[in-house]
Amino acid sequence: MLPQRRLRACTCRRLLQLLLLISAAATTSAAAAAAMYSSGHGDDERALVAFKAKISGHSGVLDSWNQSTSYCSWEGVICGRRHPWRVVALDLSSQGLVGTISPAVGNLTFLHSLNLSSNGLQGEIPPSIGSLRRLRRIDLGFNMLTGVIPSNISRCISLREMHIYSNKGVQGIIPAEIGNMPSLSVLSLSNNSITGTIPSSLGNLSRLTHLSLEFNYIEGSIPAGIGNNPYLGFLRLSRNNLSGLLPPSLFNLSSLYYFFAAVNQLRGHLPSDLGKNLPSVQQLEIGGNRFTGALPLSLTNLSRLQILDLVSNNFTGVVPAELGRLQQLEVFSLEGNILETNNEEEWEFIDSLVNCSRLQILDIGLNRFSGKLPGPLVNLSTNLQRLQIAINNISGVIPTDIGNLAGLEILDFGDNLLTGVIPESTGKLTQLQLLGLNSNYLSGIHFEKKNRPQPKWTKFGKIRSNFGLKSAAIAWRGQFHQALET
Repeated sequence: MLPQRRLRACTCRRLLQLLLLISAAATTSAAAAAAMYSSGHGDDERALVAFKAKISGHSGVLDSWNQSTSYCSWEGVICGRRHPWRVVALDLSSQGLVGTISPAVGNLTFLHSLNLSSNGLQGEIPPSIGSLRRLRRIDLGFNMLTGVIPSNISRCISLREMHIYSNKGVQGIIPAEIGNMPSLSVLSLSNNSITGTIPSSLGNLSRLTHLSLEFNYIEGSIPAGIGNNPYLGFLRLSRNNLSGLLPPSLFNLSSLYYFFAAVNQLRGHLPSDLGKNLPSVQQLEIGGNRFTGALPLSLTNLSRLQILDLVSNNFTGVVPAELGRLQQLEVFSLEGNILETNNEEEWEFIDSLVNCSRLQILDIGLNRFSGKLPGPLVNLSTNLQRLQIAINNISGVIPTDIGNLAGLEILDFGDNLLTGVIPESTGKLTQLQLLGLNSNYLSGIHFEKKNRPQPKWTKFGKIRSNFGLKSAAIAWRGQFHQALET
C-alpha cells in the first residue's frame, strides 16, 4: 500500500508543478501581448493624431478622429486581422485634405497601403516614408506636393505600386535607388516637373509592368535596359525632352500593350520586323518626334493594333497597302509627314481600310499625296468620326456618296486641288461639326441652308468657290499643332 500512496503523491506533485508552469507561461505570454498591444496602440494612435495635426482643412472625414472611439474605427483607417491594434491601411483619397503630410506617418510600421490621392496636400514627401518596410502601395497623385522624391523610399522593399503623379511642384531627378526595389510592378511619376534622365537602374525591375513618366522634363536617351523587363506592358514616355534612338530591346517586348513616346526629340527608323516582335501592342503613339524612313510593311501584322499615331515626323515613301488586316484599328493618324502617292496603286491603302469596321479617325493631311481622290473613301466604316486629308495635292472630285459616312463630325478636304461640285449628299452628314473645303476649286450649290450642319466651332475659313460658302476650315488643325508645341 505504501508504494501506491507514494506514487500518487509524486504524480500529484508533478501535476501541480506542470500547472504552475503553464500558468506562469500564460501569465508571461499575456503580459508580453499586453505590452506589445500597449506599444502598438500608442505608436499608431500617436502617429494618426500627429497626421491630423498637420491637416488644416478637410471634408469632415477627420471628425471621427477623436478619443471617444478606438482609432481602428476612425474613417479611412483600417487595422489588421492578425494584429488588430496595428494600422495596415490609410485611405483618405478625395477627402478635401489641405495641409502637409506629417513625418509621423513613417511610424505606422505595419502600413500596407497609403492612399492620399486627389486632395490639396502641399509641402514635401516626408523621407520617413522609407521606414514603411511593409508598404505595398502608395498613391499621392493629384495633390500640390513639392520638393523631390526621397531616395530612401527605396527602403520600402515590399512596395509594389508607387503612384506619385500630377504634382507639378515635385521636381528633381528620379532616384536611381528605385531600381533596387525587387517587388515594384507599377511606377507612375507622370505630370510632375521631374528633370534629369531615366535611370538605367530601372532596367533591373524584373517585375515591372507599368512605367509612366510622361509630362515631365526628362532628357537624354531611353535606357536599353528598359526593354529587358519581361512583363512590361505599359510604357508612357510622352511629352518630355527625350532624344536619341529607340533602343532595339523595346521592339522585342512581346508583353508590350501600350507604347507612348509622343512629343519628344526621338529619331531613327522603325525596324522592318516591327510587326513581328510586338505581337501584343494595341496602341503605338510616337507622333511629334523626328523619325524618318519608310513605314515598315510588317505594320500590317500588328493584329491587335487599335491606335497608330505617327503624326508630325518625317516618314517618307508610301503607305502599306494591306492595312485592312488590322481589324481592331480605330485611329490611323499620319498627318504631318512626307508620305506620298503618285498613282492609283499607291492609294490602295484606302481601299484596304474599308475592311476596318471599327475605324473612327483617319488623318492623312499635310503630306505629299497626289492623284485623284480615291472613290472607296465613301465605303469606309460608318463609325468614322473624323476624315482629314487636307494640305496635299489631291485632285479629282468629291465622291457623290460622301453622305454614306453618316457618323462624320469632322470632314476636311481643305488646301487641295479638288474640282467639281459639292455633292448634295453632304447634307446627310447630320453629325458634322466641322467642314473644311477651303482652298480648292469647287463650285455649285451643295445643299439647302435649312439642312446645312451648323459647326460648333467659331473660327472659320473661306471656301474658294463660286457661291462663297463659309464653313469651319482649319481651326481644329491649328489647335492640334498648338497642342503639340505646348
